[in-house]
This record gives sequence, C-alpha cells and structure tokens, in this order.
Amino acid sequence: MEEDDPVVQEIPVYLSQALAENFYIFQYPVRPANRDWKDVQVKNASVKPKNQIVRMEVCLDTYSDKYCSSKGEQIALNTDGPQESRFLKDREKEKSQYFRNGIMDKIVYESSVPCLETEHFAVALLQDKELHCTPVKGIIQLRPSCTFYDKQDKRKNDKNKAENLDEEDKELEPQQVTVKFARQETEVAKKAREKSYDTISQRILEEPWYDGLWNNSESDYAELERLKLFSANTMDGSSLTLPHSQYIRVLVPSSDEAEIIPTKTPTLQEQIKEILISAKLMTFGELRSRLQGEGGGTVAESAVLTALGGAACCVRGLWTPRSTDLYTRAKPAPPHLMCAARDHVLYLFTQHPYIDRRKVAAAVRLPPGDVLEIIRSVAKFNPRTGWELLLPPDTNFEARYPDIVQRQNVYWEARQRQFNEMLIGENISKRQRKKSQRDSISSDTMLSPKPRCNSVSEEDSERKRFKNKSGTGIGKRTRNISSSSVQDAT
Repeated sequence: MEEDDPVVQEIPVYLSQALAENFYIFQYPVRPANRDWKDVQVKNASVKPKNQIVRMEVCLDTYSDKYCSSKGEQIALNTDGPQESRFLKDREKEKSQYFRNGIMDKIVYESSVPCLETEHFAVALLQDKELHCTPVKGIIQLRPSCTFYDKQDKRKNDKNKAENLDEEDKELEPQQVTVKFARQETEVAKKAREKSYDTISQRILEEPWYDGLWNNSESDYAELERLKLFSANTMDGSSLTLPHSQYIRVLVPSSDEAEIIPTKTPTLQEQIKEILISAKLMTFGELRSRLQGEGGGTVAESAVLTALGGAACCVRGLWTPRSTDLYTRAKPAPPHLMCAARDHVLYLFTQHPYIDRRKVAAAVRLPPGDVLEIIRSVAKFNPRTGWELLLPPDTNFEARYPDIVQRQNVYWEARQRQFNEMLIGENISKRQRKKSQRDSISSDTMLSPKPRCNSVSEEDSERKRFKNKSGTGIGKRTRNISSSSVQDAT
C-alpha cells in the first residue's frame, strides 16, 4: 500500500461456518438473467450426494398462449407410448413414465460440475459495516436435460427387435466361439481405467437418486437458513493491537510459561449464554457490564452486539437465551416442543405487552406445569392485566439499534410461521385418524347391523298393551312414547 494512500474505513471481516459443509452455488447458464425463480414451481428435486449431481423438475404452464398442446402431447406419446385408461393403470408402469399426465408438462434440469477446486471461493454479506463470509462447498451448473429423446430411441429399438423376432422363426445356426483370457492389470492401467469416461459414467448410474425437499426463497425455512450466513463466533481482533514484545511473547512463550498449562478463557458467546441462562432476561447495559474482556477490561460495544446475534435473542430490547440452549434434555415433553412453545410465548410478547396463560396453554398443547414454567422464566403475573415481562422494555436500545431489532423481528416472524405450520400438520393428522376411525366403524356396522335401542318386539308390545288395559286409568287412552321422541321433545 502506498504511503500517500490513506485508509478511509476499516471493516471487520467474519467467517461463518454454519453452512460451510452444505453451501453450494447453483448457476443456470442458459436461463435468462432477468427471470427469477419466485414464480417457478419445482415439481420434484433429487440429488446424488457422492457425485454431487442435482436434478430438478420444473413445471411448465400448459395453459399459456405460447404453449403448443398438440406438440406437447406428441412428445409425451413418442416417449411413453399411448396412455392407458385411468381405471386400468399399472402403478409400476406409471412410475416408469416420463410424462405421467400424457403431455409434456415439465422441464428437467440436471447439473454438471464446472469447477472442482472451490476452497478459495466464498459468499459475503455486508451489513451494519460488517462483512460476513461463508465458504463455498461446490459450484453446480444446471442445464435442461433431454433424456426423454433417449427413451424414444429405446422404444423404437425395442419395437424393431420385437418385430424381427416374430419374423425369424427358423433355428439359429451354430456359430464359432472364441475364448480370450484377460491379462493381469497393472496399477497404472487400473488408475487409468478408474479415471476413464466409461467408469465414471457407470459409477454415476449406479448411485441412486435421493429425493429432496424444495423450499422457495421466500419460505420461512429459507429465511432461517439465510440468518446462518451471519457469523456467530466473532473475535474483536485484540491480538493485532498488542505491542511487538507482547505479541512475540504470545506466539513463543518462554520455557517457564510453556510448562504451565494454559487455561482456556471463555469466549464472548459462552459468557453471554452462561449469564443469560442464569438471569433469564437482561438489558444490554447490564449484560455488557458483566462481561469480561482480555485482561479484565470492558468489552467493546460492537463486539458484544456481534456476539449476541448467535448466542441470544431480543424481545422488546431485552435479551434472553435461545430456547435450544435451555431445553437440551428430554423431559416429559420433547425438547423441540418445549422450544416451540417458548418461542411462541416470546413472539407474543413482541406483539403484546401482556399475555393470557390459558390461551397459551390451549395453543401450545403442553401440560399446565410446563406452560407455567415457560412463562415464569420470562414473565411475572400482574393481577390487573395478566402476565408481563420481568423487566420493562428497553426503548433506548430499540431506538439506538433499529437494524438489530428489525432482524430479530424477522426471526420471530419466521419462528411463529413454523409454529403455525406445525399446529396445522397436527390438526390434519388428527382429522385423518378420526376419519379412518369413522370409516372403520361404518364398515363394521354395515357388515353386522345392530338393532336399534328404541325398537320394540312383538312380545313387549303385547305386554305393554295388557298392562295399559289392566291399569287404574280405565277409560283413558294411553300411548307409548319412545325414547327418541322424548329426546326430540325436550
């Protein structure tokens, strides 16, 4: 760097390892850059993890004005043959069909690996004057695959072979057979064979496809995964500001210091987790005053804010530990249900100053003791209004750092949507179970019908007639009322 070139700004750079082992870049070389994937519907996604091959089935709009239906039906007919009746469909044959609806309604994208050495690539995000980098595991290029043409050629060849076999009824003439013995393969030849195109193609074909779940870029799961691009483990870089003598001493300790086993000092995130787990809820000022930096000094405010992003969560300017750090062991209720219930309670406090314990218990569907334990960890009971936070909201923090508060609100919105989806899934499964029980009961009653409870046999009717006639109320007309009519009248 030249001496006349001054430093305008210093930006801290952090490395995030949360997605380092599963972070791939997807490139689409033949797709126009102005077309995004928001309105694209992915029908199916599968992967071969060993060979790093991805396959995606993207739906086509068959009702579009630019789509030729006759051509699409012709392509499907040439690929899969004539469609069978929907009442006589064979499931095994239906699985082997490329276009199951009798029309070309999808485009298949298959990947290739253009770059093998990706250890020098990373994806960076610049936010709040901080640069967060995530290493790239691999780069994949997806192009449209036209394997259905291969299937068309195979169908034609099989049809021609079948016709030739019908025409050749004569016996096959004997042919001379030559036997050859394979030579012993050397190590060089073996390595060359393993790197050949045929061997690699055979290895790719032998690996099975594993179905995957495609999440849209605007889904809740995608938002939570994008938050992992921000580094959780950050350092303040204090070792770079040490004097020369002290820096060399840290790098190469003396003989006396080398014999002493160094004690590991907890990081900022570990200190924050330990303090918040015991305190449950704290303001930013109180938390910073309890943290210890190197040498016993105070910790920089920026370093605390960076460490808080991966160790705690914010509710109305107050900081509390993450639910996954509190509920790690199985109780009468599973840990994931306890975490979901606590996140639901914290989300309610971001929307309302007071909450109702009965409504929370009805929503989370946990035992009352567990619900009370969750609420008491962050709130106190007010007889006039209900349950409120243990501490008043920190409005000063919300005013000073609106970006951090907004990021935390996005996190809570995503967690709440996941909680709602979990409840919807449980309701659907319960309805299906009830429906299956009703179907089984109805089928049993149809096979073996039972007599109605209010039905009266002939002997009972004669006995009741005789009893009415021999009663004290002579000359009065009486009638029998069945139990069903009494219930209707009441």
